[in-house]
Amino acid sequence: MKKVELLAPARNIKAIKAALKYADSIYFGVKKLNMRMRSENFELRDLNKTVDFCHKNEIKVYLTTNILVYDKELSLLREVIERSKGAGVDAIIVHDFAAIEIAKEIDIPFHVSTQCNVSNSLAARFYEKLGAERIILARELSLEKIKEIKRNLIKTETERCVHP
Repeated sequence: MKKVELLAPARNIKAIKAALKYADSIYFGVKKLNMRMRSENFELRDLNKTVDFCHKNEIKVYLTTNILVYDKELSLLREVIERSKGAGVDAIIVHDFAAIEIAKEIDIPFHVSTQCNVSNSLAARFYEKLGAERIILARELSLEKIKEIKRNLIKTETERCVHP
C-alpha cells in the first residue's frame, strides 16, 4: 500500500519550520498569485532559498497558483511558473487552464486544485488526459465517492483535504 503524503500549508518560513516534524510536503503561494492574498505570503525573490531549505529537510514543495487569472496577469503567471521550475518546486497547484497550459509548455508537474471541484470520474479523467500528476478532489466527497473516482484513474494521484 502506498504511503500517505501529509501536506501542510505554509504562509512563512516559521510555518515551514513548524511543519518539518510532521509534514512530508508543504504548499504555499507567492504574493499576487495566491488565493489567500490577505494572509502573509512568500515573495517570489525568496523562492529558491525556500525550496532549497525544504528539500534539504526532505520536504516536497508545491506552489499554488490557484486564483482566477486575467489577461493582464498572464505574464506574471508565466514568470512565476518558470521561476518555480528553476527553483526546483516539485509541482504547481493550478486552478486556471492558462496555468495548466504554461505548466505543460514548461514541463513542470501540475496538481489540479480543489478549487476546480472535481467530484466525478469523468472530470477526473479529463484532467488526467491533460497530464495532471495529482487531482485535489472536491471537499464534499464521501470516502465511497473518492474510491470510485480513484478506480477510474490510470496513473493520476488523488488528494483529499482534511480539516480538524
